[in-house]
Amino acid sequence: MIAEWDALKALLESVGLAGRVRDAPTDDKGEVVRSDFVVLYGAGPDGEGDGRYGTVPRPDSDAEYEFCVRAVSDAPAGVRLLMEKVLLTVGRKPTIAGRRADPVTIAFEPAKVDNSVSPPLHFQDAWLTFTSRRG
Repeated sequence: MIAEWDALKALLESVGLAGRVRDAPTDDKGEVVRSDFVVLYGAGPDGEGDGRYGTVPRPDSDAEYEFCVRAVSDAPAGVRLLMEKVLLTVGRKPTIAGRRADPVTIAFEPAKVDNSVSPPLHFQDAWLTFTSRRG
């Protein structure tokens, strides 16, 4: 799980988001970060298996991952610019040592505003999906 997260983070950074990929929307003190960035949330595999009937999945089995990426900005235009970069990952394969990855696919959710903080933050979620296979 960690290798897949690291590989997707590296892929996001390679498409113009270097220094803007975080694993939380808050800093070390728990304060809301005020800049344009994306949060790459961690995730376990959605499913495991090797396509063989009757086999028990193992930790190194093929696994499908779906990671949520949230673009955050003080302005709607900032969210659009960040998501334009995220879109550049579609069709690319994350590099995972000892494994093969399928190309990334993406599904976007509508943009929203978080009014619980002042000034409000704009954000949009996208779901990046790929399969990590045995090497």
